[in-house]
Amino acid sequence: MRPTGSTGIDAMDKMMRGYSKKSRINNHDILADALDKTYKALKGTVAGLSDLDAEIQRSRLPDHLKFLMLLSEPPSRQTFKDAEDILDKIDHPQKKKASLTWKDILADEPFEGQHWEGVYGLPPRSTVEQWETRSDGSTPSLSPWDDESDVDDSHSSSDIRTVTTPPPKPIDDIAPPSNPMDPINAYRHRQDVEELQARQYWRPGWQSDTGVEGRLDLGDASTLGPSFHRALGSKSTLSIDGPSIESYRHEEDIVREVLTGLQGRRNIMFTWVHNGPAAFSFVLSPAAPRLLHLTAGSQASIVTAFASLSTTLVHLRKFTAAVFREVAASLRLPSTDSQSQPAYLSRLQRRSTQTLEAFADALDGELRAFDAWCAHREEDICLARAGLGRSMVVSLLSLEKTIRDQFGSSFFVLFDIVVAAARQSQRLRSEEPTPQIWTLPDLPQRTTPSNTTALLLDSLLPVAQERLSMGDTVTARTLIRVFNATAEPVWAMVHRWIRDGMPVRDGQPGLLPQDRQTLSPISVLPEEFFVGDNEMLMFDPDFWSEGFALRAGQNATPGDDNRATCVPVFLVHVAELVLAAGKVTGLLRALGISTLFDGERGPDGSAVRLSWMAGWQSFTQLLEQPQTPGLDDGSLAITTTPEEAIASSENLSRIVYDELRPYADQAHEALTKVLIEECDLWAHLNAMEDLLLMRRGDAMSHFIDILFSRIDNRQPWNDFHFMNSAFQDVVALDPGRKPWIDASLVRFSFPTTRGPGQERNVAQTVRAIDGLLVEYAVPFPLTYIFGPRTMRVYSSIFTLVLQVRRAKSVLERILVRELKAFYAMRGRLSWFVNTFLNFLTTNVLHTQILKFREAFRHAKSLDGMIKLQNEQAVLLQRNTVALHRAIMSILDMSLHYTDVFVSFAGDTTHDISRASIRAPTRHRSRRFRAQRRNVVSFAGEAQSLLAGLDSDSSDSEMDEGQLSAHEPFASFSLGASTSASFAGEGEEGFGERLDKMSGELDALVRFVRRGVESLAAGTGEAAPAFGMFAFALEDWDR
Repeated sequence: MRPTGSTGIDAMDKMMRGYSKKSRINNHDILADALDKTYKALKGTVAGLSDLDAEIQRSRLPDHLKFLMLLSEPPSRQTFKDAEDILDKIDHPQKKKASLTWKDILADEPFEGQHWEGVYGLPPRSTVEQWETRSDGSTPSLSPWDDESDVDDSHSSSDIRTVTTPPPKPIDDIAPPSNPMDPINAYRHRQDVEELQARQYWRPGWQSDTGVEGRLDLGDASTLGPSFHRALGSKSTLSIDGPSIESYRHEEDIVREVLTGLQGRRNIMFTWVHNGPAAFSFVLSPAAPRLLHLTAGSQASIVTAFASLSTTLVHLRKFTAAVFREVAASLRLPSTDSQSQPAYLSRLQRRSTQTLEAFADALDGELRAFDAWCAHREEDICLARAGLGRSMVVSLLSLEKTIRDQFGSSFFVLFDIVVAAARQSQRLRSEEPTPQIWTLPDLPQRTTPSNTTALLLDSLLPVAQERLSMGDTVTARTLIRVFNATAEPVWAMVHRWIRDGMPVRDGQPGLLPQDRQTLSPISVLPEEFFVGDNEMLMFDPDFWSEGFALRAGQNATPGDDNRATCVPVFLVHVAELVLAAGKVTGLLRALGISTLFDGERGPDGSAVRLSWMAGWQSFTQLLEQPQTPGLDDGSLAITTTPEEAIASSENLSRIVYDELRPYADQAHEALTKVLIEECDLWAHLNAMEDLLLMRRGDAMSHFIDILFSRIDNRQPWNDFHFMNSAFQDVVALDPGRKPWIDASLVRFSFPTTRGPGQERNVAQTVRAIDGLLVEYAVPFPLTYIFGPRTMRVYSSIFTLVLQVRRAKSVLERILVRELKAFYAMRGRLSWFVNTFLNFLTTNVLHTQILKFREAFRHAKSLDGMIKLQNEQAVLLQRNTVALHRAIMSILDMSLHYTDVFVSFAGDTTHDISRASIRAPTRHRSRRFRAQRRNVVSFAGEAQSLLAGLDSDSSDSEMDEGQLSAHEPFASFSLGASTSASFAGEGEEGFGERLDKMSGELDALVRFVRRGVESLAAGTGEAAPAFGMFAFALEDWDR
């Protein structure tokens, strides 16, 4: 049984394992290994103990260990060092030196071996050799007297020789040593120590050898300080605090202390304040020594300036140390693949950005250069004082001037930049206090990393340009060096984005073999890069325009421009260029096009063409290279300095643009070649124009006749299977050797569900055709050019042409020979429909196709092709909606006219031998007025419309609002009852109806003409086309 309160060996094992595990969690693996091995060795040693009388019994060992554990302190550096020593001794045990035993002694020959050295009166480090030849063979006596008898050969070994020992000499007769001790030499080291201490001016008790009791002497500057101190003090005070009590130092010593303080080391001039108004700053120490030739006020003024500089330097050092500490903490995290984890986890593990780290590193380099300058300055002072160096003037004022000439106001400006960046990144208001800059890496992030990067770069560049314009070249050069180093990470991200391309995460395109594809090695874009990933699939039609875009940050200051604040100022002009180049490179890699990325070598192995972006330069090298290409002799080459390159934002943007443009052009050229040669861009474009713009007249006329035949026979024309099978049959009947289009890529569809009020009879209104969708499946990546929006535009144009041809078809089927009223109405309708169709096909579609093809042929990039393709909607613009509705009313009137004629004649071909049909005399009976109330009108207020069109404002231009105000709406829907009413009317009713339709047609045509004239007077690209249409409509009144 274990006593109550005692600890067992199992509990001790758990405790030791817990200590070891805790050490490993805290990354103290050496301490954990030392604990494990020493505890194991202890258990092994204790297991072999069986002595009951031992001081620590085996059963009480766990209690002793637990007691020691409770008394232990947290591990320190010495603990880790001891742990390393223990592990080294365990891993590399030293061989123990064999101890001397009697067995070893007896095994040696007599008088041989190290254990016989110096015995029996022999000299030290010597032994008796060949003793057996000089002895009688007997064992010598251990008495020293026997040794003396062996020396004398004349006596026998049994005789006892009397040895006379001379008496010792008296003490007085002892001769003194030849070199007696000199007291001066004995204490010379003490004198050296005192001389060194006398030169240690920083010791509290050190006093200058210059007298301070003299009166003011204009010829002796050293009397100024003590005299002023004596004059400003009272007699009673002088007894306590006078010039003799003050501590004075030489000026070269004070300068050395100031240099030490500027390096952030302990000195006797500055003291650090932790609280109060001047918290976290250096101030003049109350115990600072004085200078003899300066008054207290003047010395305090000069030293305070140095203290302010030292405070700024210390804050900057703390800022860089905080950034480096944050970086080191992120590096100590478990190593994971940052490319495969989500972006928010990367942000949690790495709070600081690469740009901030580069800025801190550049700032630390400037600080170290300043510290090195201070150290060399102090070294020069010491050498000059010892007479080993060049002579120099040492004073506080000369030191201040030298610092200003060497470094300018660089550190003060850098400190202000860091403070401004900290306030902007934390989005602080003007009344909120500024946090200490060294806490910036630990503060919560209120802006995105890309926004913080842009803020930092945009804070450095304007200040550097301002200093250049002011002529402060010293400060400007420092700021330019810091700016160049800070911009390097962003410049490297631009390089990697253009070189490797956009990341693709949704598998293989499926068009090329998998072994030819070299996908981008980038899987996650850095959060501080100004290009953002919207995580869209590559086969999404909107992927090219929305998959990757410039990050839209929040403006840091009110009233700022609307640009994306995540893009630095010097990259604004090339941001779109960089974005497009990276997308093109990624697409080429996904398509397996390796000609852009692989270099070419000649037969001799020399590089004919370097690999993709092999000649990339760093940002600093870019600003130092010749910017103006010269002649062969180099007479016009201009080598610009970084100061000249950064003198203006426009100049810097031009340099960056000139560097990136060749890479972007090369990538766009490679992709354009792939689209044209391997993706058959022109073949698909021709097929789409032949189909959707009806350039293939014979085949499309055949297909349209089939649709109209279904409509006339009251059969469903919009059936999905019927439309697609009919089109495939039409394509199959083409007599050409090669089909003009691949019918399997075409799909006709019509929505089966329409909104309320949109159901129309296709036999009575052309608006019933609205909604017809024609799709052409282009291969990838042509889907980026001919996307869903482009297909909708093409379908709208196809539908418009189909509606016009529907009206033209129903008018051409009516054969009128003798009915002049019907003949005249048909002629007017046919004239407008044919005029509009001719304008649409000739002046709009054909002309636009020619212009588009010419511009498309010169397009040098995929983005340019997409932009041109999106600009094809000419007639269906926003300012032509009113005209479109008016034209639809005229086309519906053509169908309505056909119904009226069929109701009157009973057939579409009517031939009677009457010369004409005289318009009946109008009457105003109640029955006629009742009939008129049942008649549907195309323009509710045609009279007011005509009055408005004929007003004195006819020569003025009409905008969209005026067109909408005068637009005649066709608010009708012919039904069976309306047709029956026509059948019940006589010739007088039909004549009245024709007159009303004629008036409404005139109003609609005049409205269209006035609107077209207004558009023709504009400045848009479609103005000439509308001018030709307006010229054609002038024949309406003739």
